Amino acid sequence: MAVLAVLIYHIWPSILPGGYVGVDVFFVISGYLITGSLLREFETTGRIGVMGFYARRIRRLLPAATFVSLAVALVIPWFSQAQWSNIASSIVASALYVQNWFLAAQAVDYLADDAKGPMNHFWSLSVEEQYYIVWPLVLLPLLALARRTLVSPRAAFGWLIGLIGISSLTYSIVLTPQNPGVAYFATTTRAWELALGGALAVYWDRRSFARPEQAALGLVGLLAIIVACLGYSDGTSFPGYAALMPTLGAAAVILSSGAVASWSVARILNARISQYLGGISYSLYLWHWPLVVLYEQAAGRAIGPRSGAFIFLASLVLAHLSKILVEDPFRRSGLTVRRTMAAGVTCAALSVVVGAGYLVREALEAPDVVASDNPRGALAMKDPQYDWRKEDPAKVTPSLTKVRADVSSAYAAKCHQTIQATSILTCDYGDPQSKTRIVMVGNSHATHWFPAFEELARTQPIYFRGVAKSACIFSLEPVYDAGLKRRYTECAEWSRNVVEWLSRERPDIVLISHSPADGRITPQVIAGTWRRLIDMGLDVRHVRSIPRLALEPGKCLESKIDWAADCVPSRERVLRQNNLYVAAKLLGIEVLDFSEYFCDAQRCPVMIGGVLVYRDSHHMTATFAKSLSRPVWERLAPIMKARANDN
Repeated sequence: MAVLAVLIYHIWPSILPGGYVGVDVFFVISGYLITGSLLREFETTGRIGVMGFYARRIRRLLPAATFVSLAVALVIPWFSQAQWSNIASSIVASALYVQNWFLAAQAVDYLADDAKGPMNHFWSLSVEEQYYIVWPLVLLPLLALARRTLVSPRAAFGWLIGLIGISSLTYSIVLTPQNPGVAYFATTTRAWELALGGALAVYWDRRSFARPEQAALGLVGLLAIIVACLGYSDGTSFPGYAALMPTLGAAAVILSSGAVASWSVARILNARISQYLGGISYSLYLWHWPLVVLYEQAAGRAIGPRSGAFIFLASLVLAHLSKILVEDPFRRSGLTVRRTMAAGVTCAALSVVVGAGYLVREALEAPDVVASDNPRGALAMKDPQYDWRKEDPAKVTPSLTKVRADVSSAYAAKCHQTIQATSILTCDYGDPQSKTRIVMVGNSHATHWFPAFEELARTQPIYFRGVAKSACIFSLEPVYDAGLKRRYTECAEWSRNVVEWLSRERPDIVLISHSPADGRITPQVIAGTWRRLIDMGLDVRHVRSIPRLALEPGKCLESKIDWAADCVPSRERVLRQNNLYVAAKLLGIEVLDFSEYFCDAQRCPVMIGGVLVYRDSHHMTATFAKSLSRPVWERLAPIMKARANDN
């Protein structure tokens, strides 16, 4: 039934906002079944047949997974070209069962494509498969040692499971509030859930419970899972402490197996419909998520009641067919261990080759992000004869397939600070001996301006230092962060460090630009932090935020024939006076406004002067930012001249 929770959560999240805990139930069940199987084999035969164990796992899991992976590969052309590389990489990562680590890396990568990937659900299968691969290899030396001591194999199993479980749970509790993205996907934060199931296999004695007690325990466990499914949401800090409720609930349900009372959970789980859903649960899990993602990609809208019902039924049909045509024939094939292992390697290799083929094709297609001719970009907006409606999406730079890679060199140089760290990193451009020293402070909304200053520093006598931290609002007061699901205390600490650093460095000009965080912080709080710099005698200016779109331009340009009508928002809608603008006005500091280079009087085009303006809905491409170097200099030169005259 756990698969239904996941299925409903993905299709109708408002019905079961915490349905994702079904995956945690899977982990407990897997730990219980696999550890129990290995323990019984050792107690019966005195050994563990590792290759035979692997062969059984391959016959059970790999054919259906490969079938779905290849099906996803076939529909890659339906997705935006900007997503092809990510999907192909996911196919390779899933085939090698490291998809969870692939997603964990993206969770801390502020440049990662945040679009739903049709292979993302393979993360949980990767966790389980890593467990299947490693667990027997860990047990072998442990059992060999047990033979030479007075410790029983069951006790040796138990001590190891306890050590792994406690260590993993502790790490999960510590990491989840600090870095929820990594904590959600990492094997190390989920191992305790598998260990919990393993502990049941080692320690549970059916005879230790009376039948009525077992039945009651099962109902309590089922209730715990239901409460988590209904009470949790995407805002819940998970896994951490929160994962204890559904996992302990799953453990309680397992402990209740064998209860024969008419009101026991066993009666529900043994019902014909439950048994059928359990039989197709693996294929149902494999198929439902690609269908969800594919529908949203093709329809361009969220799933509704009717479309959700269609996806639900289609998932059941595909799961049924996959079970009888793919899963069962391979599981009953009677292949030898050697042939099964060869078939497993072939399946994995096939997916890897298909996924890698897309990656190689993209690598050979267009090696350069920026075109060789020198497009005008932002400067075109000052040409009275320029008409952005005549731009051609097929000739724009960067190309639609490369737009997400067109970012500031700060990311490759690793001078843009990460979420967890609080120390000051600087991206330095120009001559340190220059008389004019400029510092820009903010987050990625500051970093996307860095290419303009990098270009400017090549020709003008300035020394520019960019100081930016991912997802951070420059404020001495912690701001709640939806991604972290808590107050972003590291950001506040970093902001304090920036203030202290600026008091020592004392640059000539301090520019501030970051995402406005409207609704999460008031202009007064923002102004309070900026005032600290003004009180230190620093010349503080605000660089106005660029337009924030309700669409992703690259995808819109690919999918719309009349892009000038469908992909170009109105100036009034996307260029508003946000928290930062209001804070600057409260303090009476100058706002450097470059809106005229992004918008005309009515509209804000996504292509200007042969250049794609945005790499996503709210960040500039590096190419467009470079084209702003001259306008930036025109605004800064009078300020620097005035300072020189004052001195």
